[in-house]
This record gives sequence, C-alpha cells and structure tokens, in this order.
Amino acid sequence: MSDPSKQTDSGQTSDPGIVQTEDESVDQSPINPKKRIIRPWLLFGLLALLVVLLTVRDDLRQNTAKSSENAVRYVAFDMLGWSPRDLFIWRLRVAGLLDSPLGQRWAEAVDRAGEQPVQASGQYSTTETFASDEVEAHIYQVSLERGEKLIWQFSRLDTADSRLYASLERREKNDREWSTVTDLDADELTHSQVISKAGDYRIVLQPELFANAEYSLAMANGGSLPFPVEGATQRDIGSVFGVDRDGGARKHHGVDIFAERGTPVTAVIDGHARTGTSDRGGKHVWLSGSMIGLGSARYYYAHLDAFEVESGDKVKKGEILGYMGNTGNAITTPPHLHFGIYSGGPVDPAPFLKPEPMLPDR
Repeated sequence: MSDPSKQTDSGQTSDPGIVQTEDESVDQSPINPKKRIIRPWLLFGLLALLVVLLTVRDDLRQNTAKSSENAVRYVAFDMLGWSPRDLFIWRLRVAGLLDSPLGQRWAEAVDRAGEQPVQASGQYSTTETFASDEVEAHIYQVSLERGEKLIWQFSRLDTADSRLYASLERREKNDREWSTVTDLDADELTHSQVISKAGDYRIVLQPELFANAEYSLAMANGGSLPFPVEGATQRDIGSVFGVDRDGGARKHHGVDIFAERGTPVTAVIDGHARTGTSDRGGKHVWLSGSMIGLGSARYYYAHLDAFEVESGDKVKKGEILGYMGNTGNAITTPPHLHFGIYSGGPVDPAPFLKPEPMLPDR
C-alpha cells in the first residue's frame, strides 16, 4: 500500500586548474649533438628487440594477437553495435561479393527469417542443421519485460571449421530496428542476460556461405530475483504496480504480497540494510548493493511487524530482514509486504519476481 517519499542524491564535481609558478627554472643549455644521433638508434634497437621477441616467443605473439583481436571486437561490437554477422557482410562488401545475387540473398536471409520467427517464450530447445547448398538463417524470438532474465545454452554439433554466426539482438518497444546485445559462444555453457530494457529479443543464427552446420540450442526466460517472502509465490501478489492510491492522487509504486503475520521477508540481493519507521511505510527496510545506496537499485520492504536486522548491517541474499505485518498506513488491511524497486525511479517488481528460468531437459 505504501510508497516512500522521493529521495534525490546529488554530487558536485569541479575541474582543478593547472598552476604554474614563475620560479620554475628552464634548462636552456644546448643539446649535445651526440644525443641526437643516439636517440634514433635507441628507438630502432628497441623496435628490433620487440620484433625478435614476437618472433621467438609464441606466448608474447599470441598475447599480442589476442589483444589486437579484442580491440577489433570492442570497436566493432561495443562501439559500433555490430554483430559478427555484420562484420561478415562488411567483408563481402570489401571483396565485391555483396552486390552479387548470392551475396544479396545471404545478406537478406535474416530479414526473410524474421518475418516468421520461432516463438520461444518460456522454455524452448531444438537441434537443427544448415545445408551448404541453402542460404538461410534461423531466428528464435521472445518478448521480455525489464527485470526478466533470459538464459541459454548453445553448442555446435559438427566439427567443420566454418563459421556459424550467432548473436542476441534487441528491438525496443515502438522501434523497428534491431541492435546487437551480445554474440553467442558455442561452448555448451549456460549464459544469461538480465533485461534492462523491455522489448523483443531474438537469437539469430546464420552460417557463412557454402557452410554445413549442426547446432543445439536451449533457452528459457523468467525472473531475475528470488521471491522476498518466505514460502510465497506470485499468486500471493494481491495489489499490482501502477494502480491508483488515495483516490488517484498517487500511484502504487510496488506490489503487495500477502501472507500470515510474522512470515519472514528476505533479502533479494547481497547488500546493506537500512531500517526506519514512517507514517506511510511503518517499519520498513531499504536494501541496496552499496553502503550509501548509490550506483545500484534499491529495494523497499514496508509494513513490517518487526526487524531482524539493524541499520548498517551487511546481509546476504536470502537472509531474513524482518517479519510481515501491517504497520504504517496498512493498519486496516491484512498483513502484507509492500515490495518496491527503485532504479532511476520506481520500477514494476513483478517481472523480477517471476519463477526462476530453467532450461528444458534435452
């Protein structure tokens, strides 16, 4: 029922000036001509030594190559928002193949597959193949809300050296363009992405030209936080985010979770607790990932009957913070927890509290 009063954090920064004193002495003695000759030879010698080291030391050469590769990936993927597939299209353009009928068909394969993507909400798994004489892409799509978590396992089943481009892409609501979130590694490990922006998400798979490929993909989506009330589930949410309060004077900035008085409420993250009492929230706890609540989301537990922690306590995820009650302006209602999330403003907690995603058995 309760919303905390708004709080703002402010900070000031200043640019220090560079001060030069008039008493600094400057050496104006003439430069020794021998130094002018030695310096270029010294630089040449260092360069030659570096070349020799890279030639004879495999580890240094591999590290240098790896650093160069990482730099290229950072510029292409992080700064420009390209996917590995976009990089291959650029290579086709440089080779003069992009304008050919085959190049055009390859470049347009994702658009064709995107017209009828496989809907993969909840749990989904598949094993598929690409034939070398076909030009196609496979797309697996799901709509996600902020706070949900997408998990996946992706593996390559064949042993060919050909490239199979795989990426996770996002299209925000009311937008038509797709952007790359990350590229996928075919390593059979479970990877995850917590959703920071609501919209459509898709996994795009496409082999390079004339390539055979076989792969396995499993994916699932669900909540990214544990439920904050011991023994309760989403079915126990009785009042949702955004509904009117006080005759429309304000909105409900959280969800109300109902359970018996004295039911433990627990920390959804590792963090720092701050307790308090107010007319609206009654006995309440703020939980944040940092000591002073800056730089991370803050979680609000209101209407508690009693505290289990004290202000300033460092707590672990799952640790009891207090016990359910109806203090504050909830005194006329059954015991419940008002749970809110604040990150740049109030955020709907419901998607965060969906059941944890689990990959289907394969």
